[in-house]
Amino acid sequence: MKTIAVAFVALVLGCASVGAQPRVTLPKGVKRVAFGTAHRYFGPGKEMCVIVFPLPSAVFDRGTTELSYAVELEPRTVKKASAHVIGDAPQPLRSVACNVFTPVPGGFSQTQIGSTISRTDKAPLAPGQYTLRIVVDGQAADVPFSVK
Repeated sequence: MKTIAVAFVALVLGCASVGAQPRVTLPKGVKRVAFGTAHRYFGPGKEMCVIVFPLPSAVFDRGTTELSYAVELEPRTVKKASAHVIGDAPQPLRSVACNVFTPVPGGFSQTQIGSTISRTDKAPLAPGQYTLRIVVDGQAADVPFSVK
């Protein structure tokens, strides 16, 4: 198995489903998980991104060269969080963070952890099953997705 992106954060847990995928119980403090294309923009001194049009199901078309995931977090509730992609096909991958921070009294709170995944050689991602593993304050959830 190939581990792709890892990011540490602060977050929480809840219950949600991703498109037509089987229902997944998310860690407390996680509002939802979305897959799709990231739209990047500059926030207060930092590049941020959002998935404006999430896929209705966690299935990417064959020939996809880049995919993004976003894990929405409840502000000011999570102490430590991470998310990474696991796939069964060996391929040279790179990850670009897709995080969002929101102003809260006394500072900022991370409200999204995510990444855009692509191959280093710019070839399409290998077809198959993938897993987005989310760990929040020691509680884990595996969210399945696929590339046709």
